[in-house]
Amino acid sequence: MHKTEETARAICALDLRARGVSDAEVPALVDRFWPVLANEIRQGIVEGSWPFSAQDIEALTQDYRRLLKARR
Repeated sequence: MHKTEETARAICALDLRARGVSDAEVPALVDRFWPVLANEIRQGIVEGSWPFSAQDIEALTQDYRRLLKARR
């Protein structure tokens, strides 16, 4: 899970910066939304513990998509 989290955080930061999110905002948003990217990476396969419920991921995914759409 550690490697997946690292990768998800890196991709999330890249996505946010590509949408014009300021460097000051990126760390807090990555902390909130990295599970969305990790869920996509893992594609339902769990190695170790996965502390997020399906409902958590669904809500975070919707919020993340709204954020990215608003930053176009």
